[in-house]
Amino acid sequence: MLRMSQSKGTVWAIASSRRFSQVSVLLPILGILAATPLQARPITPAVDGTGTVVTKDGNRFDINGGSLSSDSTNLFHSFEEFGLSEGQIANFLSNPQIQNILGRVVGGDASIINGLIQVTGGNSNLFLMNPAGIVFGANARLNVPADFMATTATGIGFGDKNWFNGFGSNDYLNLVGTPNRFAFDLSPGGSIINAGNLRVGRGDNLTLLGGTVVSSGQVSAPGGEITISAVPGERLVRVSQPGSMLSLEIELPRDQDGLLLPIKPLDLAGLLTGQGGNVETGLRVNSDGNVQLAGSDFGVRNRDVVAKNVTAQTATLSAANNLILVESRLQTRGDLNLLARNTVLVRDSVANPFVAHAGRNLYIQGNRSIDILALNHVSQTPFVSGGNLSLVSNGIISGDAHFASGGSLAMLNLSGEPGNFVSLYDPIISANGDVVFGNYNGVALKVEATGSISGGDIVITGADTSGSIPTTDPHYTELTTSRALILQAGKTTLDNAPNLPQSSVGETNFTSPLEDLLPRGSIQVGNITTQSGVNGIDSGSITLEALGNIITGNVFSRTAGGVFNSQNNAGNITIISRGGSIDTSAGSVDAGASIGSGGNITLMAQKDITTSTLFSYVIRSDGGSAGNINITSKEGSINTTAGNGQILTVAPQKTGQVMLIASGDITTGTISSDGNLGGGDITIKSENGSINTAAGTL
Repeated sequence: MLRMSQSKGTVWAIASSRRFSQVSVLLPILGILAATPLQARPITPAVDGTGTVVTKDGNRFDINGGSLSSDSTNLFHSFEEFGLSEGQIANFLSNPQIQNILGRVVGGDASIINGLIQVTGGNSNLFLMNPAGIVFGANARLNVPADFMATTATGIGFGDKNWFNGFGSNDYLNLVGTPNRFAFDLSPGGSIINAGNLRVGRGDNLTLLGGTVVSSGQVSAPGGEITISAVPGERLVRVSQPGSMLSLEIELPRDQDGLLLPIKPLDLAGLLTGQGGNVETGLRVNSDGNVQLAGSDFGVRNRDVVAKNVTAQTATLSAANNLILVESRLQTRGDLNLLARNTVLVRDSVANPFVAHAGRNLYIQGNRSIDILALNHVSQTPFVSGGNLSLVSNGIISGDAHFASGGSLAMLNLSGEPGNFVSLYDPIISANGDVVFGNYNGVALKVEATGSISGGDIVITGADTSGSIPTTDPHYTELTTSRALILQAGKTTLDNAPNLPQSSVGETNFTSPLEDLLPRGSIQVGNITTQSGVNGIDSGSITLEALGNIITGNVFSRTAGGVFNSQNNAGNITIISRGGSIDTSAGSVDAGASIGSGGNITLMAQKDITTSTLFSYVIRSDGGSAGNINITSKEGSINTTAGNGQILTVAPQKTGQVMLIASGDITTGTISSDGNLGGGDITIKSENGSINTAAGTL
């Protein structure tokens, strides 16, 4: 879906009436700034009875006349051609009564605009419609007093049935009120390219709406909303009022004679090569016909959206296919929405960072997948939100970047359930709220939150060797040298806090998705494994720290099963709840090894601790020592009888100690500390309760 923007009492919003369908994730190849052979055709009025008059005065084209609606608030123009060369000005003449100026281009050629578009004499919104395509060159600029929209729609609707048609006749007198629909009769719809610097005034809105939209230049709407959207062909886009969503109606609007419209827009490659001249657009067409942005390896297809530089109060970028963000700088003081029917693709480079900073909520949805790789700039966190940060997909969420949220952070599927994510190189997540995700598979992971953490199964596959973790991070060594997992909930101070001015956040009410499910500052995850199946590579340490409760399934930092000759060491397992309870009864806690050494297991809670089997062992007779197992409950009880209910530290050499200390009752199964060269001490101490070992042996 696309989010909404305010425009002097009108909200422009675009959304799908149904879930975006799943489409192929495959992309062609992309590349960067190149001179594109396009030539601006002069501004020529259409001879169709609309009454548009164009007067040339040096480099300025004064646009007057036209047709008015019956209430004189909407002014309509019709052009055979509309283009500007460098240094030229299109001057739309208005008056204080005119709220909207709408211009159409009917000649069948794309508009090549490499000069200035302005409105004088009134504070009118300006709509420019050319179904054949619109190109803003590197020298394109705006000087408009209100909102601006460029669209390749074939019609702009007023009310339920009145249309400003892109071709044919119009009943201008009946086109009253505010434009609220946009018809795209052609498939694919025409393309829009912006290589210029398009800027509207403070509080005004800027919209680029087409079949494919590529903005390699700058778009700015300080205090207003930017919408950049590629829509499917043969759709009707409806404008909604605040609080509602807009639909893409499945119908094929025709012209008044019932015939298909008389042009076929050029695709992106045809638009770039078909009209001669030289306008810098930031695009090139390869010999195989693929369109490329400079400096990347991802191509641009029909219905894609590409955006490079966006600055606004709020912004929505929405693609009917892929949303491609290469070296982009996207900055809003309010919400930022990044949406794709297929894939949201993000890349930085060694030369240029990727930045998506939202003063309020940052929402990223790729229906098929989210593909993020932005690790080249250690000093700058790519994804930062003052409010909540959401990554939503029914496919894989690949998050090789650092994420910092001033609210909660959630990785979800389209149904709102926790979504799975992977990272091949380096994920760091920091949230001033809750963190929610499904299963994780990837390299060493750190998640820190002032709220709670809820996750699925976690598999750590290697150390983080990307070089993108700041050396100032207190877990730098663990993360960069081992298969480490670090989950920290209920923190008062984040190691990697979001860096946004407080004024950007405003009065956002941050939502806590876990507040009804877990006590604040809790951790609940599925099975955890940091085990290594590669000889000579140790298993990673596991650290879970929370203010509230901690609940887990299996917790494995052992050498992988079946690797009998592995000389790996197991990792240490540390689970600490500063104010709640610990429950690992749904699985085993295992820090065993084959030939190497077993890891230490430490469980410490303010309240009760409930466990199943706890293992630190060494299998082979030529192996090392087993680790210590320490369980401490400061104000609660300890019960280790779930499942098999065993506590074992066993090794052919020495074993560690076993220590259980609680304020309340202690109930155990079998406890063993057995080593050929000496077993460790077993200590069981209850300060105010009873000790029951009847369920096993010591």
